[in-house]
Amino acid sequence: MRYQTDFSPQHLADAPRVVRLGPWTLHYQAFSRYAEDRREPVLMLGGAFQSFRSFGAEVQELLPWHPVILLDLPSQGGNLQLAPELSLGQLSDLIAAFAEEFQLPPLMPIGLSYGSALAALFAVRHPGRCARLLLAGITAFGRPGARRMLEEGLDLLAEGQTQRFAQGALTGLINPLRLEETGISLVFRKALLRQMQRLSRQEVERYQQNSRRLLDFSGFDRHPACPTLVLAGEYDHFTQPWEHAGFAAACSDADCALIHNGDHLAQFEQREACASFYRPFLQGNALPLASPGATRLARNRLDRLERRQEPRVAPLNRRGRLLHAEAGEWPVDVNELGFFGGLVQGNLPAILPNRGWRLQAGDLPALDLLPLRREGDDLALVFPHTDAEASEALAAQVVQAEPQAVAYA
Repeated sequence: MRYQTDFSPQHLADAPRVVRLGPWTLHYQAFSRYAEDRREPVLMLGGAFQSFRSFGAEVQELLPWHPVILLDLPSQGGNLQLAPELSLGQLSDLIAAFAEEFQLPPLMPIGLSYGSALAALFAVRHPGRCARLLLAGITAFGRPGARRMLEEGLDLLAEGQTQRFAQGALTGLINPLRLEETGISLVFRKALLRQMQRLSRQEVERYQQNSRRLLDFSGFDRHPACPTLVLAGEYDHFTQPWEHAGFAAACSDADCALIHNGDHLAQFEQREACASFYRPFLQGNALPLASPGATRLARNRLDRLERRQEPRVAPLNRRGRLLHAEAGEWPVDVNELGFFGGLVQGNLPAILPNRGWRLQAGDLPALDLLPLRREGDDLALVFPHTDAEASEALAAQVVQAEPQAVAYA
């Protein structure tokens, strides 16, 4: 590997280098202080809507101590090559093939969101090529609510409802109830929404393939054995803190840090808090028990984090109606109502359609919902938040009813 030595953030917008491994094309950029560098490189693997330009601050932060490689596998980042036949595991094998092609020393992958699954599988399937592993925004665990949201997104894209898809995806990535804490600006949210609303046909197909890979993934039968650090955003609803902690608990040598006032994009929202942990970790130094904006979770606490991330309250007027254009209409009692989901009770049919439901509750606009599970007359549901106006009205009601302090456990 010959590294580029004159890094500036502007270089991340340059055309990437390209390597072909059999039928597959991989895009990469590689930076170091030295053109020839045999130190263990950091490997950046981004999420569904991230490009190399997302990582300018991280590359600058890391270069004094490590070579840095940014890699886009097929269907990832700026690499538009479609690869519907490849599973997550097979994509992770391409990372090993990339390392073999350039005779790289053991890698230190940083996997974010979708990239976290690829990085973790690489560490499991090719342990000799992975020195250290850093993960944030853990994916591919199959939590029922997250699966339903991914499935709904795929259905909306298949129907050409790009605007509704984009609104729902934005709510998954950025927790709208915690904008004051996370500090995400309206300008950034609008820019990300426009990006998702304007996906090209090829980008839509790529997103669909990547989502299907996550849905098809049956879970980890083995976990990384190398030193591993997992960073969990405190308010991440899409990939929740207890999921991050559970993954760390299953690893033989892992720590998990809770990034305060961060959600699914914690790496970008709370950069210094994240860096206070990944800097010593990548250099093989002891991690702090806490730093400004972050706390390392005790090992004996990793499997005891609270799984419900938002309080659920009973509305003052519990009377509601479930509405379906084809199946009909049923009165229900709204026993619990939160921003991301709720619980209703009623004499409902034994078999319910998977999609097309709305909940009329109190004076709120009708809320699109997805049935999640049935227990007797109780129906748990999640809100896909594909209607911005209805979501804003629900958020206002939930925030008003929320207790002043909610303990994490």
